[in-house]
Amino acid sequence: MHLHPPPDSILFLGHFHPLLVHLPIGMITALAAMEIAARFARFKNAAASAGLILALAAPLAVLTAACGWLLSLAGGYDEDLLAWHKWLGTGTALAAVMTGLLFWRGNVAAYRTSLFGTVILVTAAGHLGGSLTHGSNYLTEYAPAPLKKLFGLPSAAPGAGPVVAPADWRRQPVFAGVIGPIFKNKCTACHGPEKSKGGLRLDSYAAMMKGGEDGLVVSPGNDAQSPLLQRPLLPVDADDHMPPVGKPQLTAGELAVLKWWIAAGAPETNSLASLQPPPEILAALAAR
Repeated sequence: MHLHPPPDSILFLGHFHPLLVHLPIGMITALAAMEIAARFARFKNAAASAGLILALAAPLAVLTAACGWLLSLAGGYDEDLLAWHKWLGTGTALAAVMTGLLFWRGNVAAYRTSLFGTVILVTAAGHLGGSLTHGSNYLTEYAPAPLKKLFGLPSAAPGAGPVVAPADWRRQPVFAGVIGPIFKNKCTACHGPEKSKGGLRLDSYAAMMKGGEDGLVVSPGNDAQSPLLQRPLLPVDADDHMPPVGKPQLTAGELAVLKWWIAAGAPETNSLASLQPPPEILAALAAR
């Protein structure tokens, strides 16, 4: 049983969250840096505008958190990750208000303690927000190898597998080696484990074949009846076009590969070589 989606007016206000969120983050972080700089004689007046910055940052933090709660009603996010992000975001907004009150009451020591506590909260909330939008490995996926080793992170992106030599790529399972990487680059930010808009996940073959809230997205052997292919083919400004406007779009070559794969029965484990793709598909894959 699916809950009714929230009214468009609610989602309209919620979509201001990504627009607003960077303002209080930048102001709070900048204010903390100014307070540190003010401890040195050369920059003793660095925090002279603290009152003005707090007068802007505190209400903006509250407004940003409120919009975030409205945006969360759209659904499609990992529930645990979303809950942590919502409450840390709310905590950040309350901490920003508390920091402002302490400043205006002249309690300098408590103000500074509250300010740096707010920085910690905003960092944690921001990290979780990035994980909701871009995936939990967004910051670490392309980190230098020494940094990954220092923090005990895997040396390759989860599920990336070993690097395949050019002579071997045609022997890979077609979903893991060809179709999955297309989804990873263009689709799983919205249809993955942390965020699954419309109840659809494309991070695994089983999840893709299960479909989403609107039903199946792949009809093996019938690309014309497969929304997974038909939605990207809609005009970019159409409501149902995927990926959404502003997101990286599927290229003509990627669309051709998806069309060929679905028409071939949307297999999972067959190798590319065994499926004998036509020259134009091999050319599109070699170009990638």
